Amino acid sequence: MPLRIGFARQTVTPSLSQPVYMAGFAQNRLAQSVHDDLWACALALEVGQKRVVLAALDLIGLPRVHVLEIERRLTERVPGTGLLLACTHNHNGPDTIGLWGPDYATPGTDPQYLAWLKERVLESLLAALERMQPAQMRATATHVAGVARNARDPHIVDDELTCLQFCRPQDGATLLTLLVFPCHPELLWEHNQAISADYVGFVRRQVEEQTGAPCLFLVGALGGMMTPATDEHTFEEAARMGATLARAGLTALAPTPCLEVHHLEHLRREVSVPMTNPLFQMALAAGLLPGETASEGEVTTEINLLKVGPAWFAGVPGELLPKLGLEVKALLRQAGAEVAGVIGLVNDEVGYILPPEEFVYPDDPFQPGSHYEETMSLGPETAPRLLTALKEVANA
Repeated sequence: MPLRIGFARQTVTPSLSQPVYMAGFAQNRLAQSVHDDLWACALALEVGQKRVVLAALDLIGLPRVHVLEIERRLTERVPGTGLLLACTHNHNGPDTIGLWGPDYATPGTDPQYLAWLKERVLESLLAALERMQPAQMRATATHVAGVARNARDPHIVDDELTCLQFCRPQDGATLLTLLVFPCHPELLWEHNQAISADYVGFVRRQVEEQTGAPCLFLVGALGGMMTPATDEHTFEEAARMGATLARAGLTALAPTPCLEVHHLEHLRREVSVPMTNPLFQMALAAGLLPGETASEGEVTTEINLLKVGPAWFAGVPGELLPKLGLEVKALLRQAGAEVAGVIGLVNDEVGYILPPEEFVYPDDPFQPGSHYEETMSLGPETAPRLLTALKEVANA
């Protein structure tokens, strides 16, 4: 059976009728306005009896406990459906994790918003599954230099934009474009108090204007940290970055033939990781993180692998450093992928995922210097355990 796809989206912009604590940077950054909406975008994929939904949320991240609730409700309605729910790690949306409230002792999450958010996400997933139609696919990747930089290690940069486009078999018309790029959506920086999807929203808008079809944007191995290569933290600069990525993706896709896809596979494995980070332990004890996050000092998360014809994507539950991201893509190519990609923050957000040989926890985590990423990581065992599981899944 050939590929069929469906797409739907719902706005997930929070109401400003009550305080909205913005995620990322520092505590007590309150939203003052809405520049552009935040979205939950869902792409349903189906080949024969195999069915998967790949979703992207314009949010900082969503703890696994919430993802599992959404998945349970989804599979009650449509049994046998796989789910990869990824966040873009947007720094200009609401706190959905709990770390950016009014102070270090108070969570920034709003239970009412989280409940509403899960309803909206589920609506988008179900709507995408109801709108299935035959599709062919083109897949490629291209390098976009000068858009992102690695603030931790400037010598290691992953500037690869992974591109898929789904086409109508009858006439080749574009049905949807999917782009994956490894860079934090934090161009607007810490002074911004307007809700926005950051450069991600501008990428989607540019692609949709040029193709007349929806765009799904995901982030890759954005740890390190991979951040926009600019000192201009304005909406105009975000628009420029979005236009650059949109142009690069569409240019790379244009000469690539649209072919039938007859293979769809979603592989998934739970992974247990020790939480050794004192800051995370303190946040859990203070009630800033969901109580289900850790049990007996270990966090249960997961690794995912999605195969859509020649394109394989590793879904990692956090912010993989680019050195590891490059290794993962090489691993997937060695295992058989023609186009290999990494999708970050899939079905969880466990923080930074660092090479263990580079993991140095600072003496004072509140003054981390060049080791900030370690203070926002579960610990040095995270990468080895996740990558071991991925290798087993990829070579199964």
